[in-house]
Amino acid sequence: MEVRVSRDVFLKAVQKVQGIVEPKGAMPILSHLHLSAVEKDSIFIRATDLEIGTLGSYPANVTAEGAVVLNARKLFDIIRELPNEEIYIKKEENNWITLKCGKSKFRLPGLPPQDYPPMPEYSDKVVIEFDSNILKEMIRKTFFSVSPDESRQALNGLLLETEGSNATLVGTDGHRLALISRPVNSRNNDKKKLNFLLPKKALSELLKLMEDGNDKFGFSSHENHLAFIHGKQVIVSRKVDGKFPNYRQVIPTDNPLKAQANREDLTSALKRVALLADEKSKMVRFEMQKGTLTLTSDNTDLGAAVEEVAIEYDGDEVSIGLNAKYVLDILNVMDVEIVTLNLKDQNHSCLFTSDSDDQYKSIVMPMRL
Repeated sequence: MEVRVSRDVFLKAVQKVQGIVEPKGAMPILSHLHLSAVEKDSIFIRATDLEIGTLGSYPANVTAEGAVVLNARKLFDIIRELPNEEIYIKKEENNWITLKCGKSKFRLPGLPPQDYPPMPEYSDKVVIEFDSNILKEMIRKTFFSVSPDESRQALNGLLLETEGSNATLVGTDGHRLALISRPVNSRNNDKKKLNFLLPKKALSELLKLMEDGNDKFGFSSHENHLAFIHGKQVIVSRKVDGKFPNYRQVIPTDNPLKAQANREDLTSALKRVALLADEKSKMVRFEMQKGTLTLTSDNTDLGAAVEEVAIEYDGDEVSIGLNAKYVLDILNVMDVEIVTLNLKDQNHSCLFTSDSDDQYKSIVMPMRL
């Protein structure tokens, strides 16, 4: 194998897959990348942790075909420090690699390419096509609500539902829930309702692919694997086992008390009051009365904080305890000026909505005052 490739192109390609490789796993080869040159004008880079696999094609000048397997982290560290000149890679005997750039020269040990795990089988038959800006927004506004508890597999990802030309993404950890619906291009000819559980790690890697502008992303499903396809790049992931909870039962439909606040004002005030909230529970008391929302945190060890925020509210007085971090996660992703808090009483969940985007909803369960 003998290849010449742009340093910037190579750096970006290797950087994108750093999150997939397993640096200290049981199989040392999983901390490596598989590089192959089977076409005159492209180099293919593959990475996998056996749960997720990614394959990308990048422009290169190939003199001799072949494949190499190199340590991902060490390769990235080297490329990052190289000058912005063309990189020359040549495979030597016993899987050793010579890498040159400008006046720099490296010799690196490789592993046998035939030992590298194969790319999981996936379908290139796209069932849903996303605009990348829409897909990025949908993930950003729901990803924070995914459960960090690895033992609850069904909550370790986002639920993707599609019906007709509409897609819905839902995340929950049992204490909060976020839901967003947006238009998509459905390639599903029979128009039946589809649903998939998308793994958290695959979504993180997908966000890296979407840094390159406003493109189209195809989504496909094949047996127990899902794939996101973007031009000559693909991310394949094993499907998440388990059954996602019936989220529709959780969304309140009878929260009659509605308070509207400026999102930036509420965010700033809540950040300040949360500084003295209990370290573990993060609870802040939300007390609503006509025209005013009073935020209160009271901690025996740290002290207390109180702040008032002007709101549009004309209902009965109501108080509710909410996790400040959960509320801030919601406020930080809502791209609106005015946010609506929909309440019933201190024992029922608080629903966050906006008049300017009725396709996004987020819920936080109450805490005991």
